[in-house]
Amino acid sequence: MKRLSLLLVVALMLFSFAGCSKDEQPAAAAGETKTLTGTAKGFGGDVTVTVTVNGDDITEVKAVGDNETDGVGSTAIDQLPAKIAEADSTEVDGVSGATVTSDAIKEAVNNALASK
Repeated sequence: MKRLSLLLVVALMLFSFAGCSKDEQPAAAAGETKTLTGTAKGFGGDVTVTVTVNGDDITEVKAVGDNETDGVGSTAIDQLPAKIAEADSTEVDGVSGATVTSDAIKEAVNNALASK
């Protein structure tokens, strides 16, 4: 009887460990790479972004805003996409002095992600 009880306890422990193991299915979904685009109104006109995602992870962001102010909005166009990709989120600080362009880039990324 003690052996049976011991085997039952060991079996239950093994099942509990199996229940705590990481689910492998999201990793398979993470292998799917998509390229999405989004647009939002910037200071000088439309800002368009191209967002590359791998599953739910943002791997790359490229922004184009040809009519944004040189040296101000263009700085946001150059710097903010990398910050978003690194943070894997649009919840990043904007570029100082380029609030409108920064907000447009974040909004365009969110618009692109919403189209997934």
